[in-house]
Amino acid sequence: MTPSTAPLPAGRSLRGVRAAAGQWWPAAAVLTLVVASEYKWRLRPNDQAVAGEPDPFVLLEIGLYALVAVLLFLRFRPGSRLRRAELPVTYLAYAYAVVLAGSALYAPYPELALVRGAQVLVLLALSRSIARHADDAALHRVAHAYAVLMAGSVVFGVLVPFPRLPTQPDRFTWLYVHPVQAGSMLAVAVVLLTAYALTGGLARTGPRWPPPAYWALLAVCAGGLVATKTRGAVAGAVVGVLVVLWTRWRGRRRVEAALVSTTVLVVAVLGAGRWIEAYFARGESAERLATLNSRTDLWEYAIELFARQPLYGYGLTASRGLFLERIGLGGGHNALVNLLVDTGTVGALVWLALLAALLVTALRLARTRPALRVERMVVLSVLLAMLANSVFTEGMGAPATALCTWLFVLLAWVAVAHRTGSP
Repeated sequence: MTPSTAPLPAGRSLRGVRAAAGQWWPAAAVLTLVVASEYKWRLRPNDQAVAGEPDPFVLLEIGLYALVAVLLFLRFRPGSRLRRAELPVTYLAYAYAVVLAGSALYAPYPELALVRGAQVLVLLALSRSIARHADDAALHRVAHAYAVLMAGSVVFGVLVPFPRLPTQPDRFTWLYVHPVQAGSMLAVAVVLLTAYALTGGLARTGPRWPPPAYWALLAVCAGGLVATKTRGAVAGAVVGVLVVLWTRWRGRRRVEAALVSTTVLVVAVLGAGRWIEAYFARGESAERLATLNSRTDLWEYAIELFARQPLYGYGLTASRGLFLERIGLGGGHNALVNLLVDTGTVGALVWLALLAALLVTALRLARTRPALRVERMVVLSVLLAMLANSVFTEGMGAPATALCTWLFVLLAWVAVAHRTGSP
């Protein structure tokens, strides 16, 4: 008998489309927020953003966040009855979002702060919706879709180069995305793809692509990351990859992996030491390197500001305007410094407690079920990579950034793993 070539009935095909949409909605929502937050389609002076002057692209960003919020509300119809959280880290996620959004009420730049506060609440709603309603493969689909987006962005940046700023003519990016943001996003993709490329034999849910596909995407993203010349992002990616190698194997294999990694790093430093030194120096003077591109001056000023209002800070997005007026750099260029100025001791402590709880929760995942080894590996490697990068960029401690989005994605990841992997 020959297979039938008759088209499927309309009802069955429609059900298939709905089923696919039901599986991929977390990936679509997360990528929408990443693109809305980080993808810049024009050059805009920083003082216009602080002043809250909207343009069509700002309105588009707000509209995309609003679209995600409306779709979540229509799909899940949240009730008025409070639900008990499944993990202690969830309460800290609520506390962190409330602190950020609440600090917008006394911020010196109210228009920008209120928008950013609302975006944090949308991100929290998305994280909790994924935690409660998504299946155990949803976050793996998010990671795969994100990797494709990053690789596609690198290819687009090569094929369609946009004008570069005078201060960064030789640093790769795409559209008008700042190389620091491009590097931060690519670092997460490099860690994710490394994890998937090395865990082909481990049990997990979600898409499973041929190993050459992962290695090809990894090569594209790693090449783009190196070309951005974003030192903090490169360092974060190295930390994340090392965590993947450490958590991938056990016992003697782990020791062997550690020895091989150490040997490779030593050989790389000895064989290409001058190139690595020139890469991280980026042709800058010793004076600029000594101040980490004026970061130390900025952090000294941040300490002065923190000493004046240590408890609650100056309000959401205050660091962007205050540093811009004084030093010419927007944001704290360090996640913890950014939070100390914006939200004071309260916000910084809640953020640190959230990270510590997320780290502990991720470490305990594999004790529930061996199949959660990949989940633990991904959460730990991405989290520690972002933490290493956060020494030089505020993305993880500021709203409406890719790193902040990934922080809430990781919170949803451990919640989904706990819900679906419990005995």
